[in-house]
Formats: sequence, structure tokens, C-alpha cells
Amino acid sequence: MPISQFSNEQKSFIEKIQPSTSFLVMLEALEGISFFVKDISFRLIFANPYFFRRLGLRSEVELIGKDDFELFPEPLARKFRKDDETIIQSGQPLTGLIELFLNQQGIPAWYQTNKFPVLDLSGQVLGIMGTVQRYEKTSLSVSLDSKVEILAKELRKEGNNPASIPQLAKKIGLSHRQLNRRFKEATGLSPQQFQIRVKIEKACKLLRDTEKALVEIGLELGFCDQSAFTAQFRKRMSMTPRQYRTQYGRNRSSVS
Repeated sequence: MPISQFSNEQKSFIEKIQPSTSFLVMLEALEGISFFVKDISFRLIFANPYFFRRLGLRSEVELIGKDDFELFPEPLARKFRKDDETIIQSGQPLTGLIELFLNQQGIPAWYQTNKFPVLDLSGQVLGIMGTVQRYEKTSLSVSLDSKVEILAKELRKEGNNPASIPQLAKKIGLSHRQLNRRFKEATGLSPQQFQIRVKIEKACKLLRDTEKALVEIGLELGFCDQSAFTAQFRKRMSMTPRQYRTQYGRNRSSVS
């Protein structure tokens, strides 16, 4: 929020703050939330301990001045850069981004990212700041809606040819519209979005732990062919299934 939109009480408070006082001190104490600030050239200027420790670094000094391409795999860095460029060009935040990130073993987990422009005194974009945290709703462990819980369990079931969303809606006694509304209220995702995420998680496991052909994995997960599987995988992982297997598969010298 620009300072011009603050209430009189907020303005009065901010004007009394000593220049040496910084809200960044509070952000350093956050656990479970990564906080960062980048300059207009996309170089990291600030990061809290949770951010740099997740990168295997011991101090903030080790990443100051570096950009995403020096810290993350190239496909992920390209995605971050695209988002940052959008914010700098538009001056508008990007919030509630649900993204799939990989740990060093290639195991995927869902995270929620919020990014905001940093403005100078004249209102021009000076950089980007943001937060990243685990997206816990995907597990539905806190959902109180029993039918949503049932649907999530059905979507996570192992096996070939998973049931369609309309079939599952009928099975649990809800219309397609009711199911969409209740599922999104509980998870922030539509059933279709959740189903795709589950399929990508399963695909990662199969690519890491088996030598099944890509076409076989795609069909097993309900994609119509290998091309559709590859397109959905690349959209969410910023790499193809073949590239993922080459990088993270148990037999990295084998590409199927």
C-alpha cells in the first residue's frame, strides 16, 4: 500500500520511527517463511535466515549481489525472472502463486509465493520483495469438509486410469458446481488443478524411482498421450520429463 493511502494514525506512527529501526529485523525471526528483497537488476539485497539456510548457505553475505541464475536451477531461475520482470514493468504485485519447487533430491513440494514491488520516494519501482512458504492446504489435513477429504483421497489413489472429476462428484453425491465451490474453499484450488498437481507429483516419483517409458507413465497417470504428459509436466516443472529423469533419476546415465 502506498504511504498516501495510509490512515492518519499510520502516517503519524511511521513518521516517528527512527531511521535505524527496521522491520527487516522482525522478518529475520520468521520460521517457515522465506523473505527476500531484490534490486532493479534482480540481485538479492536482503534475505532472512530461513531463505539462505534452505539454499545451504551459512549467512546472508554469501548471497548478497547474486541473482537467481547463480542460486537456482536454470528452469526455476527463468520462471522467477519472468515474474520479477512482470512486477517491475507493471508496478503491481503477484500474490498467491502456487508453485512446485524441488529439493536437492528432486522431490517436489508445493509452495505459495507472494511478490511485491519496492517503490522509491517518487513512486518508481526500485526492486522486488517477497515471501515463499509451504502450501499446506494441498494435503487437506486441516479441512473440515468430509466430502472434500474424500475427493482428495480419491484423487491421490494409486493405480492406472484415475477416475474423472465428474465421476467422483457423482460418487460422493455433489453436483460438479458444488464440488468446485467447496473444493476451492478448502484448498484454494479447483479439483482439476489439484488433480494435475497430484499427477505431476506421481510422475516425479515414477521418473525418479522406475525405468518405465515416458509414454507408459503418461498413460498410467491418465494423459491421452506422451505429448500431453510432456506439455503439462513442462508447464509446472519448467523442464521436460526426460530432463527431470536425467537430473534426478536413480539411474542418471539412462534416458528412456
